[in-house]
Amino acid sequence: MLTRFTRFDQPRPAAQPGALQAIYDRAATGWQDGISKLGFLAAYAELMRATAPPTPAPSVLDVGTGTGAFAQAWSAAHGAPATLTLTDISPAMLETASARLPNAITIIAPLGPELNTLPPQDVVLCAHVIEHIDDPKAAFGMLFDRVASGGMLVLALSRPHWCTALVRWRWGNAAYPPGHAHTMLAEAGFTDITLHPFTSGPPSRVSHGYIARRP
Repeated sequence: MLTRFTRFDQPRPAAQPGALQAIYDRAATGWQDGISKLGFLAAYAELMRATAPPTPAPSVLDVGTGTGAFAQAWSAAHGAPATLTLTDISPAMLETASARLPNAITIIAPLGPELNTLPPQDVVLCAHVIEHIDDPKAAFGMLFDRVASGGMLVLALSRPHWCTALVRWRWGNAAYPPGHAHTMLAEAGFTDITLHPFTSGPPSRVSHGYIARRP
C-alpha cells in the first residue's frame, strides 16, 4: 500500500515564502472554478451548515482564505458577520477574495506570528492551511490564540488517502488522520471537537471538516 512508503503527516520541504506566494498568485485566476468542479464549494457549504455560531453576528477571521471560498460558505450559511478579516500569503488570491467579499478586511500574512497583531475573533476559519505548515502543533496554537473565549474554529484538513498522495505530489501538503488531528486540537486547548466527514466526491476522500471551541 502507498501509505507504507509515504509519511502523510510530514509535508515535503516547504517552499520559500516568495516562491510559495508566486505559486498561489499564478493559481488564483482559476482557483475558484477548479475547487468548485472538484466539489469543495459544496463540501464547505455542508460543513458550515453543521456549525452553530457562538453569537448572532460574530466577528470572523479566515486564515489562508485563498479566493474566499470558506468565508463565502460561512456567510451563505449564517449571514454576513459583524466583521470579516481575510488573510493569505498571495496578493492575487486576496484580490480575488476581496472581489467576492467586498466588505472584508484583507491582510497579506502567513499563518504565523504576524497574526498576533489581530484581536481574537468569535469565529476562525481555516481550510487546508495546516497541512502546509512545518510545525502543525505550533500552527494550531496560533489559531487557538486568535479565537476569542467562547468562540469556535472551523477547519478543513487533508486526511490520508491515495488521492491525497496525488495532491501531495503537486502541492507538498501533509495529511492527518482524524485521531492525530483531534489530539493536536486538544493539545492546543480546543474542546468540544467534532469531526465532520465530507459526504461525496473528492472532498470525501481527501479531507475532513472539524468544528472546535475555545473555552
